Amino acid sequence: MEKFDNHCVELNDYLRGYGDLSTEPITAYIFGIFYMLIIIAGILGNTCVILAVIKFRSLQTVPNMFIFSLSCSDILVCCFSATITPIAAFEKRWVFGALLCKSVPFFMGITLCFSTFTLASISVDRFLLIKFPTKQMLTKNKALLLILCNVVMAALFSSPVIFKMGLIDGRNLTDTVPICGEFCDEIGWETAYGRRVYGTILFCVQFVVPFSIIFFCYSSILHTVRQQRMVMKRRQRTNWMLISMVVVFSASWIGNILFQALKDYELLPTFVQQQEFLFAIAVHCIAMTSTVSE
Repeated sequence: MEKFDNHCVELNDYLRGYGDLSTEPITAYIFGIFYMLIIIAGILGNTCVILAVIKFRSLQTVPNMFIFSLSCSDILVCCFSATITPIAAFEKRWVFGALLCKSVPFFMGITLCFSTFTLASISVDRFLLIKFPTKQMLTKNKALLLILCNVVMAALFSSPVIFKMGLIDGRNLTDTVPICGEFCDEIGWETAYGRRVYGTILFCVQFVVPFSIIFFCYSSILHTVRQQRMVMKRRQRTNWMLISMVVVFSASWIGNILFQALKDYELLPTFVQQQEFLFAIAVHCIAMTSTVSE
């Protein structure tokens, strides 16, 4: 392919020549409908949860404080990631400016970390309630403090993204064809190894540690419940509801997590590499369903 010196081409046009399905209008329409439904359902559903907890004093319990905070986080996800990400994915170029290039990935990192930290906090609360039924180990004040700690920790672990994300001139993307526009990507890493190390650490912090805690707590809870046949059915239903939240969240995010991990280590299968934009938006769309299911 000959080199263009005085003009550029749109990335969508460039990729269309290689059969990239994410450049097809029908693909954008289909995913646009899915995202619209997710955003509407996510905002309405989580707003109802927030209003219910605020309005009814009987719902202002420790577990519901955590669920309240999750709903706030999910609304942020709907407003930012579920709107900006698909636009950027199908537009291909970044049209939101340098500030959002840094802040959107940062806030997305915070919300994801916060969600897993909060699910782990809920499991610890249920574990303490089952193990020490006569004591209130986690009060509302302690729960609020724990929520604030989760926010701070999520921000700290996500903060490197602020310094590593930046805009790339499309003319520097390839050696053959100058691409029009600017693109938001991680450009601050000196080596691929550094990016992989951070990605691995973040994976452990976001998922391995929280879900290890969750697995231990709910395994202990189920074991204890089997031994205590007189446990109230209402408490059992609550435990199963919270376990189902964890399962659904995990199922929603596992595809996106694996995709990013394989991409970091350059292990994506060939058929995925050939349709990388399509697979990226597909796993992201599935991950966004967690804002509705929770």
